[in-house]
Amino acid sequence: MGDVFSTACILHRPGYGGKITGMIAAADKILSLADNYTKIVAGHGPLGNKADLTKSRDMLITSRDRVQKLKSAGKSARRPSRKSHSPISTRLGQGIVNSDQWVQIVYLTL
Repeated sequence: MGDVFSTACILHRPGYGGKITGMIAAADKILSLADNYTKIVAGHGPLGNKADLTKSRDMLITSRDRVQKLKSAGKSARRPSRKSHSPISTRLGQGIVNSDQWVQIVYLTL
Protein backbone atom coordinates (compact mmCIF):
# COMPACT_ATOMS: atom_id res chain seq x y z
CA MET A 1 0.00 0.00 0.00
CA GLY A 2 3.00 2.27 0.27
CA ASP A 3 2.52 5.61 1.98
CA VAL A 4 -1.26 5.34 1.86
CA PHE A 5 -1.02 3.12 4.95
CA SER A 6 1.45 3.11 7.83
CA THR A 7 1.54 1.03 10.97
CA ALA A 8 4.14 3.34 12.52
CA CYS A 9 2.87 6.88 12.16
CA ILE A 10 0.56 9.28 10.37
CA LEU A 11 1.85 10.13 6.94
CA HIS A 12 1.24 13.18 4.81
CA ARG A 13 0.52 11.71 1.40
CA PRO A 14 -2.68 13.65 0.69
CA GLY A 15 -0.59 16.84 0.68
CA TYR A 16 1.33 15.63 -2.37
CA GLY A 17 -1.42 16.03 -4.91
CA GLY A 18 -3.77 13.41 -3.54
CA LYS A 19 -6.80 13.81 -1.35
CA ILE A 20 -7.87 12.25 1.88
CA THR A 21 -10.89 10.86 0.04
CA GLY A 22 -8.47 8.98 -2.22
CA MET A 23 -6.66 7.52 0.77
CA ILE A 24 -10.00 6.37 2.18
CA ALA A 25 -11.01 4.88 -1.18
CA ALA A 26 -7.69 3.00 -1.43
CA ALA A 27 -8.12 1.60 2.08
CA ASP A 28 -11.71 0.58 1.27
CA LYS A 29 -10.55 -1.22 -1.89
CA ILE A 30 -7.85 -3.17 -0.08
CA LEU A 31 -10.23 -4.00 2.77
CA SER A 32 -12.69 -5.42 0.26
CA LEU A 33 -9.97 -7.78 -1.00
CA ALA A 34 -8.46 -8.70 2.37
CA ASP A 35 -9.46 -11.42 4.81
CA ASN A 36 -8.38 -12.00 8.40
CA TYR A 37 -5.21 -13.77 7.22
CA THR A 38 -4.06 -11.10 4.76
CA LYS A 39 -0.77 -9.39 5.51
CA ILE A 40 -0.70 -5.77 4.35
CA VAL A 41 2.61 -4.12 3.54
CA ALA A 42 2.70 -0.67 5.07
CA GLY A 43 4.74 2.23 3.75
CA HIS A 44 6.35 2.52 7.20
CA GLY A 45 6.37 0.15 10.14
CA PRO A 46 5.83 -3.58 10.46
CA LEU A 47 3.45 -5.66 8.39
CA GLY A 48 -0.16 -4.85 9.07
CA ASN A 49 -3.37 -6.80 8.83
CA LYS A 50 -7.01 -6.11 8.07
CA ALA A 51 -7.67 -4.85 11.60
CA ASP A 52 -4.75 -2.39 11.37
CA LEU A 53 -5.93 -1.06 8.04
CA THR A 54 -9.51 -0.77 9.32
CA LYS A 55 -8.28 1.28 12.28
CA SER A 56 -6.24 3.51 9.98
CA ARG A 57 -9.15 3.97 7.56
CA ASP A 58 -11.47 4.84 10.43
CA MET A 59 -8.98 7.48 11.61
CA LEU A 60 -8.91 8.95 8.09
CA ILE A 61 -12.71 9.10 8.00
CA THR A 62 -12.82 10.74 11.43
CA SER A 63 -10.20 13.28 10.36
CA ARG A 64 -12.04 14.05 7.13
CA ASP A 65 -15.40 14.46 8.84
CA ARG A 66 -14.09 16.67 11.65
CA VAL A 67 -12.04 18.90 9.39
CA GLN A 68 -14.86 19.16 6.83
CA LYS A 69 -17.10 20.40 9.64
CA LEU A 70 -14.52 23.09 10.49
CA LYS A 71 -14.13 24.07 6.87
CA SER A 72 -17.88 24.20 6.27
CA ALA A 73 -18.21 26.49 9.30
CA GLY A 74 -15.70 28.88 7.74
CA LYS A 75 -12.90 28.08 10.18
CA SER A 76 -9.30 28.54 9.09
CA ALA A 77 -6.85 25.67 8.75
CA ARG A 78 -4.23 27.85 10.43
CA ARG A 79 -5.88 27.68 13.84
CA PRO A 80 -7.39 24.22 14.09
CA SER A 81 -9.46 23.31 17.09
CA ARG A 82 -7.94 20.69 19.36
CA LYS A 83 -11.27 18.86 19.07
CA SER A 84 -10.62 18.36 15.35
CA HIS A 85 -7.92 15.79 16.03
CA SER A 86 -8.69 14.26 19.42
CA PRO A 87 -8.97 11.37 20.38
CA ILE A 88 -7.05 10.30 17.27
CA SER A 89 -4.08 12.37 18.38
CA THR A 90 -2.36 9.42 20.05
CA ARG A 91 -1.02 8.42 16.61
CA LEU A 92 -0.53 11.99 15.46
CA GLY A 93 2.80 13.59 16.20
CA GLN A 94 4.56 10.22 16.26
CA GLY A 95 5.57 10.50 12.64
CA ILE A 96 6.65 13.16 10.22
CA VAL A 97 3.68 15.44 10.86
CA ASN A 98 2.16 16.67 14.09
CA SER A 99 -1.56 16.91 14.77
CA ASP A 100 -1.87 20.58 13.77
CA GLN A 101 -0.05 19.89 10.49
CA TRP A 102 -2.34 16.90 9.85
CA VAL A 103 -5.45 19.06 10.26
CA GLN A 104 -3.99 21.63 7.84
CA ILE A 105 -3.13 18.96 5.29
CA VAL A 106 -6.60 17.41 5.45
CA TYR A 107 -8.19 20.87 5.26
CA LEU A 108 -6.28 21.69 2.07
CA THR A 109 -7.30 18.42 0.40
CA LEU A 110 -11.03 18.89 0.98
